[in-house]
Amino acid sequence: MDGVERSDAATEQSDDTVVVIGSGPCGALAAHQLSAAGQRVTVLDSGLRAPRGIVVKAAGHTLFRWVDRAMWSSGRQASATDPATEWHSSLALGGLTNYWTGTVPRFAPDDFTDGGRLDARYEWPIGYTDLEPYYRVAEQMMTPTAGEPIPGVPVGESTYQARLGTDWAEFAARANTAGFAVGAAPRAKGRPWMIALRGNEFDSFHAILAPLVRSGAVQLRRGAHAIRLLHEGGRATAVEYLDRDAGIVRTLHAKAFVVAAGTLDTTEILLRSASGELPGGLGSSTGVLGRYLHDHPREWYPVRLDRPFTALVDPVYFARDAHESADPLLATASTFGLASWRYRVRALYGGSAPAIGLHTFGTMVPSPERGVSLVGAHDPASTASRLHIDLVYDQAAVANMHHSRERVVQLFHTCGVAAELGAFSGLAPGSSVHYGGTARMHRDPAFGVIDEWNRVYDAPNVVVADASCFTTGPEKNPTLTAMAIAARAADRLALDLSGSPDPSG
Repeated sequence: MDGVERSDAATEQSDDTVVVIGSGPCGALAAHQLSAAGQRVTVLDSGLRAPRGIVVKAAGHTLFRWVDRAMWSSGRQASATDPATEWHSSLALGGLTNYWTGTVPRFAPDDFTDGGRLDARYEWPIGYTDLEPYYRVAEQMMTPTAGEPIPGVPVGESTYQARLGTDWAEFAARANTAGFAVGAAPRAKGRPWMIALRGNEFDSFHAILAPLVRSGAVQLRRGAHAIRLLHEGGRATAVEYLDRDAGIVRTLHAKAFVVAAGTLDTTEILLRSASGELPGGLGSSTGVLGRYLHDHPREWYPVRLDRPFTALVDPVYFARDAHESADPLLATASTFGLASWRYRVRALYGGSAPAIGLHTFGTMVPSPERGVSLVGAHDPASTASRLHIDLVYDQAAVANMHHSRERVVQLFHTCGVAAELGAFSGLAPGSSVHYGGTARMHRDPAFGVIDEWNRVYDAPNVVVADASCFTTGPEKNPTLTAMAIAARAADRLALDLSGSPDPSG
């Protein structure tokens, strides 16, 4: 395969094993649930190790944080329709949780039904009540910090209480009385007192997977870069992966597979998994695989206030407008934080700052015209082929982001504060690191790659368990919801493999 050695000696039979591809938050939690259900689990991950790092916290304040970014990549694609497109990824144990900010709001019940107002293609096959117990499973792994309930945002489990300065607490109370939705952002920020040799307070390798490996509940193969799944007759039989240490392609047979490598990597694996039956890849029977790519248009800018506010220890979350007052699948949410690292010292002693940094995520309506495809090799399973990313924000998505600025000005004005917003700097697809939808779930195979239990229609012993399965992309950080979906899918896969009846009927 493109100069990479292959041999029959590298083929291994392990037909009583479930293979999980990826050690990010979804793969790690799926491995946890499967092993807890008595399944034998092997995790394959491209990473040889987790990034070096250190976090020092005292009384909830982050005193020092550093993470080695040598394993961070921002452009693995072959090409893109928009030249500003970014693809951020990390072939390291724990994936991008080594670097993320850890904001973990739950999706609201209306987030799963909002697209139905537009078209049946955008109806999720699951709802909030399906995920609620699995949200709790994921949150218990994260030890989140949260504040008072935010209107319209479901209350999740929290281990620690977020703290807002008196002025910010009064601001939030006034905003909520006026019909906005403001409060402390729920975050997976770990214990208030901490010294840890890792890049983040919570990352999926150290918090979930490593304890399973140490206990012997899960086997981990490092440096195992999954290439494709082999399948025939509606069932996957093996995974081919590049052993990065040995420089050879190995084949591992298993009874089932969970693909949780991150949205684009997962989709690339499925596209490479071509066969005579499915020349477009595993999951391509109805032409949906790789389509409906969506993303969060993202903007960060400073906001100068007409009077100083307490330098923020915990970010402030400004949630979306009510669903019924907005166009379907168009919304924004913003997070207020420190405008500069120099204000972090002021936060340590309760000092004030004249400006905040504002981070906004918007939404877009997914389209079958936008997606990813393999280019660069005649054989789609070739390791020489790479992804082309076809994503351009349409006028509605861009206008939605401009509207978010109007919302911010209106919010501060309502609360008696004049706010001067930084300049609009343009939108780069992928900069939010929130790609989703290219192996989407739907009850109708004409609109989805997987069913409501994340099973690939073309091969039900393959489960897709990351944000690639999202039917639409609500404006909230996707990580917590992706983890909840992965936990639910893993529990159902364990039932399927055991032959037990589904307890939900």
